[in-house]
Amino acid sequence: MLGRADVDRRSFLRASVYSAALSATALVSQSDMARLVRVDESAHVGMPEVRAVQGITDAFLRMDEVKGGGIGRTAVAEFLSTDVASLLRSRFADSTVRSAAFSAAAELAYLAGFKAHDAGADGIAQRYFLSALRLAEESQMPGQDAWVLRILAMQGTDIGQPHFSPALAEAAVTRDGGRLGPDATALLTMAVARCHAETGDHGGALAALRTAEPHITPDLTSEQPRWVSMWCPNKGTVVDQAAKTFLALGDLANAERYYELATDIWDRETHARVWALSAAETGLLHWKRSKHTDAVDMWRSALPALHAVNSARTTTALCKIRRTAPELFEDTAPTGTPAL
Repeated sequence: MLGRADVDRRSFLRASVYSAALSATALVSQSDMARLVRVDESAHVGMPEVRAVQGITDAFLRMDEVKGGGIGRTAVAEFLSTDVASLLRSRFADSTVRSAAFSAAAELAYLAGFKAHDAGADGIAQRYFLSALRLAEESQMPGQDAWVLRILAMQGTDIGQPHFSPALAEAAVTRDGGRLGPDATALLTMAVARCHAETGDHGGALAALRTAEPHITPDLTSEQPRWVSMWCPNKGTVVDQAAKTFLALGDLANAERYYELATDIWDRETHARVWALSAAETGLLHWKRSKHTDAVDMWRSALPALHAVNSARTTTALCKIRRTAPELFEDTAPTGTPAL
């Protein structure tokens, strides 16, 4: 229903706004929620069908990384609300296939939510993330629900509504229970650190940082589940979040150091958006620390990518740079693209 409404641009969904209280429903036990689907006898599903869903999700994600959330969002919603919804109503070969099918659907709903968030539609994004959580719970895939709780916590901090974010981040760590391995668990712990920092609990933030610190490195040391490695193929995310945590704590030197490291880790070809965002923030911190030449050099390399990606977040980054160094915008916008 959510995906169909998104595709059809129904007015109630267009008017959706982010609600901190709605995020808190993620803390409600699944046993208190109605089942998502009714399985019928119209089809018989095996792992090939599940792998097909995963392959299409991967393709959508690759496009998202270089084009932004504003491109292809309704195509993702259409796929989720038609083919994938039908798949979940089918007969499954066994419980393993059923688990994998719901896990794959959760991955796709997560992507739909992230695309909406990146496009600035946070009310819609929140509803997709909650759908992803229920699908992950239904899959009973160990730790996937924790991964979705993490993004719900991060969304609140990203848009300045972090009231429930620490509780969501803590719940993610609890549900994981260390089962995801050191690198993936560090992502959850770093979310706890950032959420506490953003809400002014510096003691809680520093305690979580100390736990995660051994893993804030350039190299992966453990295997990650598919639904983590899709988004975090390297250590760039945990390093980015460390930078944001230190920035919230007022430690500009460490924030600058980790943003610079994240910019080095991300591949600007395969992950243009996140590389450009990290580069933009690195430049802003260089500027704040009176390293103006370094800031300008960093921004000159990032501006073409920031202009090319259809993303509310890149637009915000461009506005920040323009306020700081407007002279850079005289000759960096591609032909036909107005300077911001």
